[in-house]
Amino acid sequence: MIKRFKFSYKETTATILTEDDKFFEIAVRSILKARSEIEVYISLKPEFLISYEPLHCPKCNKKGIVREMCRAAKIAKVGPMASVAGAIAQYAVDRMVEAGANIAVVDNGGDIAIHSDQELRIGVYPSNLALLIPPSERIAICTSSGKIGPSVSFGWADAATIIAKDATVADAFATALGNTIKENLGKSEIEKTLLDFYSENRDFVEGAIVVKDGIMAFAGNIPKILLSEFGEDLITKP
Repeated sequence: MIKRFKFSYKETTATILTEDDKFFEIAVRSILKARSEIEVYISLKPEFLISYEPLHCPKCNKKGIVREMCRAAKIAKVGPMASVAGAIAQYAVDRMVEAGANIAVVDNGGDIAIHSDQELRIGVYPSNLALLIPPSERIAICTSSGKIGPSVSFGWADAATIIAKDATVADAFATALGNTIKENLGKSEIEKTLLDFYSENRDFVEGAIVVKDGIMAFAGNIPKILLSEFGEDLITKP
């Protein structure tokens, strides 16, 4: 049976799915540890917090979360904090899996890292659509918005969603995709922008979705899409 937990700490608001309370506790400890590593690095390199461009990160640990954020920022051509929510989610899921969890899902404010031996349904907000995710050892679904939530976006998408193998990478590319969706784009322009973006970045992302003003566009390998109604209580937000 899948259990659903909520956890909030400072800017982090997460929904965690797993089969046992002990894995939830591991997720919480991992989230706090990941946040601590990021906060310590920011104290050493304050520009890490505010840069909108990739940074050289010579002082970060070779295998730590900050290194993963710097790597994602470099390939997506965004600032390292563009990937912070996905990076924390992925870090927590990886620790849960190492501890033996069969179901490890962390939704950190709409940036979702997934390991599951069961089929899952993930809503695309704001829309009435959901993605049917087959059992998967590692998949991520991350979303950026120019209209919803506290994250910085230079675009006007209601949702710019990236599907990838790693949530750190998916979060960075969701920000990059969202930045390309400008205010006055129509349907054909959105579709072309999305296809161009996917073609350029297909080595790193599995698929991409844009929602803007009732328009939806898709590119790449998208899981099966279903009509789905879901309550506000299932949306992870502050």
